[in-house]
Amino acid sequence: MKIKKITKQQVRMVLPALFALILIGLFVNRNIQIRGLYGDDLYLWSYYGEENFWEYTFPMKTKGNFRPFYWALSYLEFVIVGRHVNYYALFNTVINIAVAFMIYFFSLGFTKTLKLKGREMAAGQLVSFFTAAMYLCSHFAGYQIGQVLGLLETMALSLALSILYLLYRFSESGQSIYYGLACICYFLVLFTHERFLALFPLFYLSLLLNRIRVKSRSTGSVSKNKLYSDESLNEKGFEKQQTSVAFGNMDFGEAKELKGSKSGSGKKSNSDDVLKAAIPLLEVMFFFGIRRIIAGQAMPVGTAGTKVSETFELGQAFMYALQQVQYIFGVNAGAAYLCGINWREMSLWAHLLVYGSWIVLFVMIFYYISEIIKTKDPLYDILQNLLFISFIALCIGCSSITVRLETRWIYVSYTAALLYICYMFGKLAEAKTAKSGRSQAVDNPEAHVDNRSRRRKTENFPAGNVICFAVMFILYCGLMIPVEQLYRSNFRNIFFFTELDRVNSLADQTIGKYQNFLGVRQTYIFYNNYGMTDFYGEYFYKPYDPEKTGQGSEVHFINDVSELPEHASYDNSVILLESSDQREYIDITDQIFGKADWDAITQKG
Repeated sequence: MKIKKITKQQVRMVLPALFALILIGLFVNRNIQIRGLYGDDLYLWSYYGEENFWEYTFPMKTKGNFRPFYWALSYLEFVIVGRHVNYYALFNTVINIAVAFMIYFFSLGFTKTLKLKGREMAAGQLVSFFTAAMYLCSHFAGYQIGQVLGLLETMALSLALSILYLLYRFSESGQSIYYGLACICYFLVLFTHERFLALFPLFYLSLLLNRIRVKSRSTGSVSKNKLYSDESLNEKGFEKQQTSVAFGNMDFGEAKELKGSKSGSGKKSNSDDVLKAAIPLLEVMFFFGIRRIIAGQAMPVGTAGTKVSETFELGQAFMYALQQVQYIFGVNAGAAYLCGINWREMSLWAHLLVYGSWIVLFVMIFYYISEIIKTKDPLYDILQNLLFISFIALCIGCSSITVRLETRWIYVSYTAALLYICYMFGKLAEAKTAKSGRSQAVDNPEAHVDNRSRRRKTENFPAGNVICFAVMFILYCGLMIPVEQLYRSNFRNIFFFTELDRVNSLADQTIGKYQNFLGVRQTYIFYNNYGMTDFYGEYFYKPYDPEKTGQGSEVHFINDVSELPEHASYDNSVILLESSDQREYIDITDQIFGKADWDAITQKG
């Protein structure tokens, strides 16, 4: 694999973008805080608190899911954050920013920015930066930041997008290293989130793309050589000249592959393709086999432990798929408790911005299609577009077969759609370069040795269309960023944010308010209308303890003052009452033990 040297100009181009992404990531997520664990987060921590790394990562038996790669990463997350529970949201934000870095570099590859110069290079850089920025600003990130378990979706997303990028690079260059890395990512994502089993067909599409590319490039080289068949046959440098034309627009891997095909290595290529085709299949077989042994069932379970075979309905799956398409195009099609605010509840200005973004996208796509049908390899280009479209469709499909549609599952499809726009920009820039090169060859076969002629023809070629495409994408982002922020401002309406507010308040009113809380005080909550279980009572304070025991401090639920134990006192107890808005707790310790009157509580409640 050819390694290109990074220039100082490229470093100066990248560093400001990365710094800006850090600022964006910290700013847009500043209001999301985790100060207490609940639900699946607390349940997962309970295993961490009682098992070592190997027992936690590779349990001898598990119910429904088997995710050792994610479990290993989550164990490390618990180790890193430790008892500082209030740092989990920051940890998730930093991880999400790191994924934005990855998306930025993927975007540079899709837009071919590092191969461009001048205004086109600046345009490609802006398209790549805004792609990563839109990823960070998206309201689909609420789950990834607001829950410790969000690391699961973040890592699955990063691995899935890596598969897309690596298969794209393989289809472009034919270098097996990219295909091999994609297979590794696929193996890891299978044991991170089972849903991405659906990406299996992409590997065979990429193999087909590689075959077509080799054939079309080989045929193209022959037709190019014919341009010179009647020119200077007796010149000494003809053979060298002919080779440079044949391989001039190919990278090192493509040229080597074409040379091999001419020397009769077709059988070897066929055997390599058979081996490549077998790897994903073996990975899938291993996935089902190990799940059968460890989890007790080969098929993955659905949301909340449901069985897909029992809950799947074709009509419902189609409706969820349609909703996901609407989400990608800026419309919150689901219920408010799942997405924060429904489309019908939004203001007119937000509707107009979304409609405006559709117009911009339509113009971009129309122009791209009008240009792509003019290329010399239409079948290859169509299938390469299908690589992106299939990825998005497969991600939508595998997220539509369960009992409900949560926005966290749309994040990967949305990001892939942004990367697809980057790919469109790259193909337009590539088409411009190809046209410049063809005009030189056809007008004057010897133009490749005339640097002045090359410069004139390249400079005269209109680059405005590529720049215009970039401007339209930036306009799209400008229209959608206010809408995304509106969606984010309604995060508290999503069901799990209600639970998050409650446990944050519980932490604030107890361990965050009283010094030397662990091992000294017990918490008593009146009525428990929130429905907290005895599991919460036993485990809630353990994550704050370096020894993971909670030192005896627990949460207890009572319905009357008479239920307080005899030893309960002002110095060893905290008494809480649920607020009227059902999202927080009120400390009534002073009132219960006669240290204050009830007027303040009545006003607050």
